[in-house]
Amino acid sequence: MIVPIHRLKPGQTAQVVELKSVDPARLDRLGAYGLVPGSWVLVQQLQPALILRVGETEISIDRNVAKEILVRAGKPKPPAGPAD
Repeated sequence: MIVPIHRLKPGQTAQVVELKSVDPARLDRLGAYGLVPGSWVLVQQLQPALILRVGETEISIDRNVAKEILVRAGKPKPPAGPAD
């Protein structure tokens, strides 16, 4: 199920599906932190601001921005090993 990221709980991971912002500067800023469709994020905290971990980067976003980030909760799949 696809939901805005602020609906997840601390400790949940999710894959970014879509960024619904119409503000190009905001999209550029989020992209600079690695928050782009296909990236995996970990929700660390919800209040007073959302704290997300994207790779090795921690970012803080406000609830209005979080409503624009649509995700699918789940866990990343481990990379496939070499073929035998």
